[in-house]
Amino acid sequence: MRALIIIIVIAALHGLPQNLYAQGGIGHTLEKIEVRGNEKTRAELIRRVLPIEQGTPLREGDLERCTEVLERLSLFRTVLVNAKPGSNKGQAILVVYVQEKRFGGLGLSLEYTELNGFGLSADAHHANLNGTGKVMGAAYTLGERLKRWGFQYTDPLVLKSNQSFHLQVSGSSADRDLYRSSDANVRGRYDLERIGGSLGLGHPSPQRAFRLIFKYAFEAIQVGAFEKPTVLTNGGLFANEIESEIGREALSYVTLELHKQPTTIWGQKPGFNFGARLDISTKAIGSVSNFIRLRTELYRHIQLYPNHMLSLGGRGGLIWGTPPFYERFYLDGENQLRGVDRRDIGPEGGTQFFMAEALYHLRIKPLGSAYAFAEAGGLRRPIPNTNRHQEDTDFSVGIGFLLFNRIDISFGISTGTVIVKSHRFGGINIDL
Repeated sequence: MRALIIIIVIAALHGLPQNLYAQGGIGHTLEKIEVRGNEKTRAELIRRVLPIEQGTPLREGDLERCTEVLERLSLFRTVLVNAKPGSNKGQAILVVYVQEKRFGGLGLSLEYTELNGFGLSADAHHANLNGTGKVMGAAYTLGERLKRWGFQYTDPLVLKSNQSFHLQVSGSSADRDLYRSSDANVRGRYDLERIGGSLGLGHPSPQRAFRLIFKYAFEAIQVGAFEKPTVLTNGGLFANEIESEIGREALSYVTLELHKQPTTIWGQKPGFNFGARLDISTKAIGSVSNFIRLRTELYRHIQLYPNHMLSLGGRGGLIWGTPPFYERFYLDGENQLRGVDRRDIGPEGGTQFFMAEALYHLRIKPLGSAYAFAEAGGLRRPIPNTNRHQEDTDFSVGIGFLLFNRIDISFGISTGTVIVKSHRFGGINIDL
């Protein structure tokens, strides 16, 4: 039935007068905005997020911007935007047709990551409370190296404005190594516990292409269960640093975050993704230390042929000040390279980092994607009590597979390393 409705809408759009349809109504004054196809989502929400308003002239690119903004809400399977003649000459009516996704889900799965090992994860979420686009979700993970719980709530149009409200509360307990080694005397270990939350307000740019989010976050951090390596690496400076921070301390910071949309290397369509985050931590707001941290991400997706995509991009970061060791950059977790073992580069972390990659990926429906990659990464950090810096970089090329958008396995041909960036062994997922 829905497919038939889409066909009818497309046919109707193609039946518009050619002079208006061909120009997309450019230059015509917008008489009103018609919203069709929405069953649960309020039409007011759709109208408010659009980068154009009633009474303003349609400009070049407005229809494409409207489509992109609505797709970024992640509420709709299909978005069609076009213009039709208005009641009077020189006027146009914007027609928005949407096909809604399911708005909630329950999940239970067995997972594996390079950093945290095996774990059992459960989550529940609702992405369109009362048709207002509000998101509420909770998740819990119980694993061999990580225990974590979290709750989040987002209101995209708080108080009927274009401001968004973000609330997040979480806690975790992680078992971490100092160095990657099969010898426990070299490896060492410690526990890192975090509990805290954040509050944020977001504001879109005039054309809704970017969103700026201001956040305040507070965490209680505890370092414990420290096992100092008996075979010291780099003079034992890193081990001494961790030992000096055993106990509980507070970390708080304010954050400015600017993004076009959530950054990912898996481009579903041509274009670019951009994100930047600036964290400011100071003792004036109750933090354990003073530092400023900047992190940026940029990916460009180029479609060469149908189902063939070239993605170019990377991430980088810089820290000024004296952050605690657990707030430095590490090349593991979300920064895990595809052909280099975790923390093989700069295991002590760094105050500067970069990672760049080029991926040529071929979509193989419905299995996922096969890809070839070339990547480089590096870390730089000051050596305590000296004026010197320690630098470490590496490079790899290889191949990989993304199966069912859940299993990401890569092989570094130049390094002979197999990396499982993420692996969901399956489970139960129920759409609501």
